[in-house]
Amino acid sequence: MRTKRVRSVAVAAVVAAGLALVVSACGGGGGGGNIGGTSTSGSGGGGLSTATYPTLKVVWGTTDYMDPGLSYRLESWQLFQDTYLGLVYKAHVGCLSGNCTEIKPGLATTIGTVTNGGKSYKFTLRKGLKYSDGQPIKASDFKNTIIRDFKLSSPGIGFFSNIVGVDACENNPTKCSDISGIVTDDKAGTIEINLKSPESDFEYVLSIPFTSVVPSNTPQKDTESPPPAANGPYYIASYNPSKSFVMKRNPNWKKNEIPGMPNGNPDVVNGTMTDDQAQAAQLTASGQAEYDENILPTDQLAHYKNKYPDQLKFWTTPSTYYFFMNWRLKPFNNLKARQAVNYAINRESLVNLRGGLGVATYNFLPPNYPQYKKLTPDPFPYNLTKAKQLVQQSGMAGQKVTVYTISDVAVDLSTGEYLQGQLNKIGFKATLKPLAGANYFTIVGNQSTKAQIGFTDWFEDYPYPSDWFNILLNGENITQVHNNNYGNVDDKAVNKQIDTLDHLPPSQALAASTNAKWAAVDKTLMVKDAAVVPYLNGILTSFFSSKLDPKCDVFDDSQDDVIQFCQK
Repeated sequence: MRTKRVRSVAVAAVVAAGLALVVSACGGGGGGGNIGGTSTSGSGGGGLSTATYPTLKVVWGTTDYMDPGLSYRLESWQLFQDTYLGLVYKAHVGCLSGNCTEIKPGLATTIGTVTNGGKSYKFTLRKGLKYSDGQPIKASDFKNTIIRDFKLSSPGIGFFSNIVGVDACENNPTKCSDISGIVTDDKAGTIEINLKSPESDFEYVLSIPFTSVVPSNTPQKDTESPPPAANGPYYIASYNPSKSFVMKRNPNWKKNEIPGMPNGNPDVVNGTMTDDQAQAAQLTASGQAEYDENILPTDQLAHYKNKYPDQLKFWTTPSTYYFFMNWRLKPFNNLKARQAVNYAINRESLVNLRGGLGVATYNFLPPNYPQYKKLTPDPFPYNLTKAKQLVQQSGMAGQKVTVYTISDVAVDLSTGEYLQGQLNKIGFKATLKPLAGANYFTIVGNQSTKAQIGFTDWFEDYPYPSDWFNILLNGENITQVHNNNYGNVDDKAVNKQIDTLDHLPPSQALAASTNAKWAAVDKTLMVKDAAVVPYLNGILTSFFSSKLDPKCDVFDDSQDDVIQFCQK
C-alpha cells in the first residue's frame, strides 16, 4: 500500500508521472472491471455527493489489531485512512478519475522540504490541530509515535531502518528511547528527519499508518479499547475484537481544515465483523448492512453477479497471493524441495478455486509495474511427476509438513486444503493447521511458531518494488515477532541488490536500467531460489445494498473509502 518519492519539484514530477502509469494501468489503481477484464459501469472516481446522513451500516472482515502501530491488515487500514493521518497522506480519489498516487500535505503544511542530497526532510505542522480527545497535536508526537512503534515491536519498524540514530532501537526494539535523526520543536511546530542515505520511496513511508501521528501519552502497548485518539475526520469510538466497531465524526475536526481530505458523509459508521463471506453477503443483500467489505463467496458469485449487477463492482488489485516456505526448517531449507512445491501447484486451479477472482502468475511483482517482466517460459509448469522426482532428489521424502492457512475464510481454508493435498501427492506427509484470520499473520510471523509452509497474500502499500522485496523477502529484515518474511527468505546477494536499488536517488528510481534490475531480482528469487510459490494476482469485490449509490464509490489501489459513500 504505497508509492511516491519526492526530493525536488522537478524530480517529483518525473517520478510521479512514472508511478501514475503503474496505478492507472493496473486494476489495483481503481480500474473497475469484471472478471474478464471489461470495465464495469461507473468511473471508480466516486465522491459524487457530500450530503450527510446519520448512520452507515457495514459488514467487515476481522483484523489483527485496531492500533495503527500494530495492524498490517487491509481491514484496519481501510478504516485508518479516515481516522489516522500522518504528516502527508495519499490522495482520497479514485484511480481512474484522479491521481490516487499523489502525496498530499496532511498534518504538515507541505509535503516537505528536502535537502542534503535527499537525506533531510523538514516539515511544519498546521496550526491549531487537535486529536479526537482534545489534546493538541505536537511535533514531538511524531518522534514518539516512531519510538512507540519500536517499543511495540511493530511489523512496520523495518520502514525506519534508514533513519539516522535508529540502530539501537533496531537492536533492542522494546528498549527504544530516542532516535537522534528525528529532531522536533514543539514551539515552532517543526519536524526534521535525517536519513543515512537517499531513499526513493520515503514520502510514501510517511503516508502509511505506522507513521500516523498519535498522542505522546498513548500507552506503549497494544491499545484497542478504545484505539488511540485519532486526528482525521473520524475516530474509532469503540472496538470489540472480531465482533464490531463504531466510527464517529471527530468532534475536533474542522471542516476542510486539511485540503483534499474528505469531511465524510455518514455521521456514524456501525460495523459488524465476520469472516463468514456468505453471512456478510446475505446481510448486505437483505439490507441489514449497506456495504460488504469481504470478498463475495466464490460459490455464490454467479448468483450475486446476476441478481445484483448494479450493486456489485469488481476491482483488480496490485496484489499477489502466494505460499511461503520456511528456509530455516526442513524440508524447505532445501532448494529441490522448494522447486518441487512450485511444480506441484496448478495456478489455474487456484484461480478457479477463487471463483475466477484472480489472474495466474509466476512473478512476485504485480503485472503492470514498469519493473515487471513476465517470467517466460513458465518456470514451473504444473508437473506432478517432476515434483515427485525433486522430492526424492532432495532426500526429504516422507518429511512431516504442517500447512498453515486461515480457517474462517472459506476460500483460504480451501486453498490450504489444496496445498496439503498436493504436498501429500508428491511425497511429503502433510497435515493442516487452520487458524482464525484475526490472529493468523501474528502467529505465522512469530519465529516460535516454526511455521513450515502456508498461505499468505500481499496488497501493496505503494507501487514500488521495495514494498515487495524489501519488506517481504529481504533477509536483513527478518524479525522474531511480527515478521513479514514468513519464509525467512535470505539470499545474501539479493539482499544487497535490494538495498542498493532502494537507496537510489529519485532521478534513477524509474530509469529503464533500474527497472531491469528490479525485474532481475524478481527472476532470481522466483526462479533460481524458488523462494516462494506465487500463484495469482487478486480481484476484490465491492457489494452495496440498494440504499447506497455505487457511483459514489471511491476505490483507490486496494480499498473503498467508506466515508465518501452516499445514499440514493
